[in-house]
Amino acid sequence: MSSRIDLDDLDREIIKLLMLNSRMSYRKIAERLGVSPATVLVRLRKLRKKGVIRGFTVDIDPEKLGFSVQAYMLIKTDPKKTRNVLIRLSKMDNIVELCEVTGDYHLLLKVWAEDQKALANIIDQVRLVDGVVDTNTMLVLRSVKRVTMLV
Repeated sequence: MSSRIDLDDLDREIIKLLMLNSRMSYRKIAERLGVSPATVLVRLRKLRKKGVIRGFTVDIDPEKLGFSVQAYMLIKTDPKKTRNVLIRLSKMDNIVELCEVTGDYHLLLKVWAEDQKALANIIDQVRLVDGVVDTNTMLVLRSVKRVTMLV
């Protein structure tokens, strides 16, 4: 596990602004925070170098792209084949998040699908992966809270 990086208030405020709009310019961030653009640039370089900021991205609406079904899958694996299962599942396009977890199941997947038929096909594909012993799929009815701001 990586070690924790201590952030000061300015670092946190810069990150918050970028999480709201990753396209915000250094100048605009500097204006909003009352510092120079050079200060913002130096801080961002430091945050990237230390791995706090890994990249800049966009927040998409999956439904607008045709993915109306969201599900979570719990996967139980043969412990000797878990690594193989992770490799195979990580290559599947509709799996948007893949985590190793504790408990009765070994993996947790977040899946986006166009419809229930597409989800059924994804479930079938997952079950066919060598090393998958059992699956438990939960359909998302409604997403109540989604937070990415941890600072």
